[in-house]
Amino acid sequence: MDENLLVPTEIFRERIRVYANGQREHQREHSRDSLRFGLGEIKERVQFLDNLNEKDVLGLAKRIKRRKRATPEDMYRLSHAFLQDLENIKVFNKTPGALQIIIKELTGKSSECQISAAECLCNFSLGDAPVCEKIASLAGSYLVTYLHSSEIQLVRLCLWTFANILATSSKGAQTCLQMQLIPQLWKLYIGDEIADPSMDCKEDSAICLQIIALNYAADLNEKDMEFLLQHANEKNPTCLPNEYHLQIIFQLLFTQEETVANFPENLITYLISYSLSNINNTAELSGVKENLMVLYAIRILGNIVCIPSSYAKLLQELSSVWQINLTGFLNKLFNYKSPPISLEILWFLKNILRQEENNATFDINLLEKLQIKREWFSN
Repeated sequence: MDENLLVPTEIFRERIRVYANGQREHQREHSRDSLRFGLGEIKERVQFLDNLNEKDVLGLAKRIKRRKRATPEDMYRLSHAFLQDLENIKVFNKTPGALQIIIKELTGKSSECQISAAECLCNFSLGDAPVCEKIASLAGSYLVTYLHSSEIQLVRLCLWTFANILATSSKGAQTCLQMQLIPQLWKLYIGDEIADPSMDCKEDSAICLQIIALNYAADLNEKDMEFLLQHANEKNPTCLPNEYHLQIIFQLLFTQEETVANFPENLITYLISYSLSNINNTAELSGVKENLMVLYAIRILGNIVCIPSSYAKLLQELSSVWQINLTGFLNKLFNYKSPPISLEILWFLKNILRQEENNATFDINLLEKLQIKREWFSN
């Protein structure tokens, strides 16, 4: 898989670990508060959860299969076992019919069992490609449906599961993409900003889209492309997370010159505005977020200026909205003093010069006015 997946995948896996630890602490406190256990029993119970092995998992798998149901307690134990050791996942995966019982609980009427099953599937998806392919095939459609749920915990678990599938198995990813996954992720991603971060799934959905954009752009069907072209301009530039948007758009929609040449006018205007907003609001490249915002803004503008009418829109936007001329804008970009960014700016500048060749108002001293230093192009 693409090395770019390392960061988003590890983000999700760390979130899953933190979430699982939080759930374990919650259960420990709940047990203590309800006086259902003595202190010694609580300690023994938590220790048991920390030391579930392959034999325990096999026993649980056989039990739920025999009973044709899984209790929240069964799924809670399995969730922790999957998180502790990849071998536990492999043992469960080799037990015929066990996964189907978890999926049965996922689709039942009990919200507690739904969430427990979703936790179980989420941690199970930390397994290898065959495991992820099985989840996608047997549970993918249900997971897509639950992205509409009003239960934020369930939505988040579904997103984490999709992220693991997308990052681990190309076959599993293609199965999910056939289930209208992109439109559902997009709706979550472009939603209004929510004050409470614990109730907001936009970044999780953005990372899923990022993984798709980096690895599966060629697998999108016509309906997905049509959807993206219609809805790409619905993301508010100031609504967080805003660093992924142009990267996702660029990787998915800028793959073919013909597609870019036929962008609707409102999308061109939006992309110019969003790109300039990213650049204007990024004073320095202090981290991954800032680099993403500026890098893909330049790449998108560099493609857009190849279309004469779009180049004219860019110049108009620079002048009327940002009160800056082309020379000032290019100098602002070079002033980031980043070798990778500077190389992107040179490519952008080359495309600008091609447009200006036949422009009667072209400033022949443009290159002389650019403030460029050699050290900005080497690490």
